[in-house]
Amino acid sequence: MTDMTQFLSVIVQAGAFISAFAAIAAGIIMARVTKKFGTGILASGFKTISLGIFLIALGIIFDAVQVYLDLANNPQVITIIIGLREMFFVAGTYTIVIGSKRTGDKLETLTK
Repeated sequence: MTDMTQFLSVIVQAGAFISAFAAIAAGIIMARVTKKFGTGILASGFKTISLGIFLIALGIIFDAVQVYLDLANNPQVITIIIGLREMFFVAGTYTIVIGSKRTGDKLETLTK
């Protein structure tokens, strides 16, 4: 039974790493947008949002690493990892929301 639990844990963590790397790729693509629309609102908005995506991807990576460190049974390191993970998730989400709102507000002003 333990082997099946470890196998499922590896599968879940592999999915986490795949999603993190997909998020990093999306962030890179968004950060490289240089096409100007109006006053470059979309390009600057995408750059801000891509920063949030990078932070969330780092949180996902820390989350995946945490499972492997749980096996080492070192509570002090795990506490630090959990704290860093949560900070990345909160900062990334906040950055995406604020970047999206500012971009939306600028686009709305531009179309008036």
